[in-house]
Amino acid sequence: MLRIMIKCLGGFSSSGLVNQLNNEVKEKGMEDKVKFIFPQFGQHKLDLSSEPVDIVMLCPHMAIYAKSLAEANPDTPFYIMPTRLYGMMQAEELYEDAEDVIKGFKETGMNPFHFEGEEVAIRVKRAVSHRKFIAENQNG
Repeated sequence: MLRIMIKCLGGFSSSGLVNQLNNEVKEKGMEDKVKFIFPQFGQHKLDLSSEPVDIVMLCPHMAIYAKSLAEANPDTPFYIMPTRLYGMMQAEELYEDAEDVIKGFKETGMNPFHFEGEEVAIRVKRAVSHRKFIAENQNG
């Protein structure tokens, strides 16, 4: 099972998003594939030793902290969610992005990781997972 932490600054928007995503996971029967979690409220640093995760997806406003969080947790991939997708993306889309980020992190060591052409989260225009976006643009 893939454990995805969603992290925002204070924990309020991420806790709501995580609840929504986990409800969707149950509705779609994906419980054996993915679980979304969020850290304690107001926690600016992350102690991932007490909450092991496969990836940390940061809310867009956390971009300024991404590098220091990744440096403090070098074995865990970090990813800044594109602004347009934050709160709008479905569980399956985030799950697919998480799989691809983890793969890219293992291949490149880039942390925080970003997909090619998506260096700045606010400029990303896609509304689906990166792999679906690439497939749609190759076929259409």
